[in-house]
Amino acid sequence: MPVAIDTSALIAAEKLGSFEAVLPPQESGPFYIPALAAVEFLVGTHPPVRDSLRYRALLLYQARFQHLVEDFTEPEAVELASLIADLSRKGQAMKFFDAAIAATALCRGDKLLTADNDFDRLGNRITLLKI
Repeated sequence: MPVAIDTSALIAAEKLGSFEAVLPPQESGPFYIPALAAVEFLVGTHPPVRDSLRYRALLLYQARFQHLVEDFTEPEAVELASLIADLSRKGQAMKFFDAAIAATALCRGDKLLTADNDFDRLGNRITLLKI
């Protein structure tokens, strides 16, 4: 079954210096990065942090992540709107990028690899693979 990779997993890979180190050995993939996870990772390369860290993250993205990025589609946009509405009815909210990443995996019926606890509330709707 395909596995979407959350931004938190990309950040973990950057910190470990190895993309393969975060991939669960029991999963054969294919692995992909939702387009909005790529956006969130790249936004993180632009805040006022040390230039060397921003540059390292950009190089990692270009060398290891970029070819795994898959487009955000119209059905995923519909799923995102539905997810935001469902959470709102329950009095809950989710950060936009997290909701978009979750919507991608939900729409496609894929698993989600994450190091983030923000997705736990969706555990009954999506298979989470924790780092």
